[in-house]
Amino acid sequence: MAIGERYEGILDAACGVIAHRGFHQASIREIARAAGLSLAGLYHYVGEKDELLFLVLGRSLDRLVESLDRNLADARTPESRLLALIQTHLDFGFHHAHALRIINRDHELLAEPRRSEISARRQAYLQRGLTVLRELDPHGRADAELFSATNLLLGMLNGIATRPFLRSADDARALAAEVGALFLHGFLEGSSRPGETSRLALRRPA
Repeated sequence: MAIGERYEGILDAACGVIAHRGFHQASIREIARAAGLSLAGLYHYVGEKDELLFLVLGRSLDRLVESLDRNLADARTPESRLLALIQTHLDFGFHHAHALRIINRDHELLAEPRRSEISARRQAYLQRGLTVLRELDPHGRADAELFSATNLLLGMLNGIATRPFLRSADDARALAAEVGALFLHGFLEGSSRPGETSRLALRRPA
């Protein structure tokens, strides 16, 4: 097996074990076993567990940001860029559920300076979302309010970018349109209308 393939396999194994067990409970020996390596063989490629978490987070965030940049480049209007952001996040959650869980749960467990580097990559993704909402905003909201709205949107997406909401790639596309319509209504109008319930709230996952 080529070194690059072996290296990717190690990161895949680490991602799966850490996502299931949690960073503190996951052991290097478990990761080596999942990668099909001896403990000595694993240490030939990587060092301690902190390094593995750093590499998994870096690769995952790079993939997420690169995917978003491609999709935003194809979008021609502020509304379509919002939908691109939503669908990118949901697609990533469907195809890389373990990676998204680690991004949201374990990034602060890194020691410095690795924690700061990963935080900067997370902020780069958040900044793209803030830019999307700024282009969409018809009210000239302050950055602090746009920042809160961006975090609200991404937090909502994190909550539904998993089963039972997503069972297929088609679910991701349909849910992206639904969330986009819901978020656009709340964002553009400023508040929900009394008595209105979104289709998302009525969704009954199997």
